[in-house]
Parts: sequence; structure tokens; C-alpha cells
Amino acid sequence: MRIRTVIATLATLSAILNANAGTLANGKWTAPGCGTIPAAPAVDASGVDAYNRSLKQIREWQPQAQAYIDCIVKEANADNAIIVKFANAEQERFRDEVAKIKTTADDAKTKLDGK
Repeated sequence: MRIRTVIATLATLSAILNANAGTLANGKWTAPGCGTIPAAPAVDASGVDAYNRSLKQIREWQPQAQAYIDCIVKEANADNAIIVKFANAEQERFRDEVAKIKTTADDAKTKLDGK
């Protein structure tokens, strides 16, 4: 029974590690599937034309940066859902194990009280 529990836990953990969206290493979470956030352009106030060009660059940058942020949020939410599912499954497994132990102990007590 103990071996089955260990195997089930390892299988669940393996599925989680293979299904996650991001990567957690050394306390830092990253979402490699999202790439990198594009560098924000600077506002150039050296002249009217330069200023207008920089505003155009900013308008082009905004949707790219938003797409990156949307991807990060999507991947973080996916990872959170996986973590919650795993934690809930482990809690359920623990509750089941405690219930089985209680039943076994109660049965043993009843048997011993009858002697």
C-alpha cells in the first residue's frame, strides 16, 4: 500500500513538472514560452520630429509589451492551477490515509475489548 502511494505521488509530481507553463529555479519563476519583454522606447524630446518618432515607437511597443504581459499572466495562472490541484490531491490522499488508520485502530480496539 505504501509503495502504491509513493508511485501515485511520483506520477502526479511528474505530470505536474511536465505540464507546467513556467519554470521555478532558485526562487525565481520565469515563463520561457513568453520570450522576453521588449525594451521600452525612450521619449526623445530633442525636437518635434524626434518626439513624434518616439511616440510612434511607443505606440508600436505597447501591444508587444501587452502581449508579453498577457502571456506571463496566462502561464502563471496555469501553474497556479496545477499547484492547487496537486496540493488538493495530496490533502485528499492524507485524509484518506488518516481515515484508514482510524478505521484499523477502531477495529483493533473493538477486537481487543472483546477479549
